[in-house]
Amino acid sequence: MTTKFQVVDGTGRHEELRQQIEDILIRVAPLVKPTTGLELPGVVTFQVVPVEKARATLSADMADRARIYADLVPRWRRPFVTLSSAVLLRLLHLRTAVLCEFLVMAATTTVPGTGESVTVVTPEALHHTGILTDERYLTALVFHELVHQVQNWASGHRENWIANRAMTLLHAGGIDFLEEGHAYWADQIFTQRLYGTPVDLRDAPKSAQYQKHARRGASSTGPVGPSLGTYVVGRFLVASAVETVGAPSFNQVWTDHWMLPSKGEVAEARTALAADEPTTRPRGWASRLQRATSRGPSAPA
Repeated sequence: MTTKFQVVDGTGRHEELRQQIEDILIRVAPLVKPTTGLELPGVVTFQVVPVEKARATLSADMADRARIYADLVPRWRRPFVTLSSAVLLRLLHLRTAVLCEFLVMAATTTVPGTGESVTVVTPEALHHTGILTDERYLTALVFHELVHQVQNWASGHRENWIANRAMTLLHAGGIDFLEEGHAYWADQIFTQRLYGTPVDLRDAPKSAQYQKHARRGASSTGPVGPSLGTYVVGRFLVASAVETVGAPSFNQVWTDHWMLPSKGEVAEARTALAADEPTTRPRGWASRLQRATSRGPSAPA
């Protein structure tokens, strides 16, 4: 399948950045499957957008998830879901101004009703997060978000999990550790191969404004989305699993909800990582995946 790349400058002022992202995409896309074992989708879309457009995209994504979730729950629960979703969306709107302008390097969401992904970036956030100080950071970021689009394609935008775990639409649980950990694991392998040493996006030099808002937790109401610990613990969890079962077997997780990491398995990874000498790989999830891929899926421990 031939992949179509769409990179759009929605600001009308950052054609150079748009072209830079497009050039990176074309260069790194052939390396996604060798790194992850996953296929590219038919369409890959990146947008350079104003902060307000990024806020609107994130809000629309959450609103669409809430709508799908409401359609899946029993009818008697729908008024409660509608009310809680409205509160959640209001909180999201309050927080995303700071997130989209200062803290979020990029965000990949599902375009409602299309079955396609879009990655939005704001030039302001790329500046404050230090991504524009070195093309290696921007390359790592583009690859990381491209992996998220590939994940969405593999999981049917979580449809492969939703039928049995509708709550994953609003509360991802172990999915955040899977998706963010997997993308972080992949971008580290990719940049190691490309540059001879891994490029860690956390090392990009942050602005004073970024650091101020990061200390405040994005806003007085707290941050939205995965925490930094989700990336680090998730990467540790994913690396252990892939080393145990191999990428082809591991990638069955994108179509089988029973293979998602459980709370206990995530906790084991967190504990192992927090040890004075975090050399022991977490074994719970990896062992269960090994059993599942050799004898068929089984319920999480």
